[in-house]
Amino acid sequence: MQDEGIRSKFSNLFQRLFGCIRIVNLNNSLSVKLLTYVKNLVTLISMSKKTEKLKKIKKASNFVFKFLRAFFRPQLKRKYKFNFDKETSTGITRPCLILCNHQTSFDQFAVGIAFKFGINFVASDTIFSHGLGSWLMKVLTRTIPFSKGSSDPTAVKNMMQVIKDGGAVGIFPEGNRSYYGETGTVQPGTGRLAKKLGVPLVLCQIVGGYLTKSRWKPSPNKGKCTLRIVRVVSVEELKNMSDTEVQTLIEQTLYVNDFSYNLQHKIAFKGKNKADNLEGILFYCPKCHAFNSLHSSGDHIACTTCGFGTSIDSYGFFKPTDSTDTMVEIAKNSESPTIETAETPSFTPPEHILQWSHMQLGYVKHFDFTPYTDTPLFTDENIGLAKAVRTKKQIDRVVGKLEMYNDRLEVCGKTFMFDEIRSLNVQKTTKLFIFTATDTYVVDAPLKYNLVKYMICANHLKRLAEGKEPYYGY
Repeated sequence: MQDEGIRSKFSNLFQRLFGCIRIVNLNNSLSVKLLTYVKNLVTLISMSKKTEKLKKIKKASNFVFKFLRAFFRPQLKRKYKFNFDKETSTGITRPCLILCNHQTSFDQFAVGIAFKFGINFVASDTIFSHGLGSWLMKVLTRTIPFSKGSSDPTAVKNMMQVIKDGGAVGIFPEGNRSYYGETGTVQPGTGRLAKKLGVPLVLCQIVGGYLTKSRWKPSPNKGKCTLRIVRVVSVEELKNMSDTEVQTLIEQTLYVNDFSYNLQHKIAFKGKNKADNLEGILFYCPKCHAFNSLHSSGDHIACTTCGFGTSIDSYGFFKPTDSTDTMVEIAKNSESPTIETAETPSFTPPEHILQWSHMQLGYVKHFDFTPYTDTPLFTDENIGLAKAVRTKKQIDRVVGKLEMYNDRLEVCGKTFMFDEIRSLNVQKTTKLFIFTATDTYVVDAPLKYNLVKYMICANHLKRLAEGKEPYYGY
């Protein structure tokens, strides 16, 4: 606001100057050029001051992280059975770039206690609007905010400054926690960034995290979660590799499939309500192909249209449900029980959540969205919409309805055409972020609503219309 006032005063001043120039019959085109030049100069000065303020992030404190390690290590061990072999980090010092896959809400703490120095983590600026917690992140851990909606040169400058000061930067390059148990898409340009920073590249893996604390499940399971340092790439190695080669190395090294891992290691994950809120990420029945028909209860999830149901066992895999009575009871407890007893063709049920998600995505890829120009494919009530300001609280929240058509989202009376949306992203399962060229909006929904379907289908249709490679938001 202060910059706007300065800009306005300068503009008024030179408007008057422009009038005076006109009076003395100075060449009109010259006066217009002069005025435009001065306006642009004032704008650049204002923007440079704002950018300068954003860049002042110091390297993380070793002392603060030593204190945090002493506090969080026993907490993670007790609550999640977190395990780390500290010998694997011996000899690793700052400056360096640390990359890790992203499975849980405590990943930054897990990585933070693995090293004997402070780390400046890069995090979405959308998490800097949570009051005291956000303030502690900025002041204690000196987290670097990053805007997901577009390229963020300020964040890159912050990283380079931390590295220049001898610090360590920590990034979860998927940009989001795993939705279905495997490492998501590593953001393009990560390999180029690793080469640009010019410091050793440390690659870590977290395994067992998804089955311990899935993003869709309110309560954690207790099994075994392990962080391991897989590889350290020296500066000399990075210099001899192309950006593409580094990108490929990162993607391959960080890839984790928790279900394949546990099929081999057979770790039991004990906990209650293992399927609770699973419909927050699954919205498609693999048996009858219905949308929005799933309902969870306890360890079970069922389709309220065809009656298909399954349960999650202690190893994270689906198991046949012993009695259809359980599924009927789940259907009765849902908001719209429409269970049918008609026979449906036999099919092979999914073995785990990841396989179910592949079936879901395969169906979306071949689904005909053409009829949904005037009739919505998806509709949800009691939805909130607010405008988000970078690293600040949300403003102007309204409540209404969320609908998806084949070319747009309509949220609480506001229309977002797909060709005007830069990207969409879901936080946990209850917030959908819509990034446009100029603004960021937050759509929020109650627990057990599914916002992931909007992200997947909207990204699919948007990329399809643009003739780009498929991308679904994860």
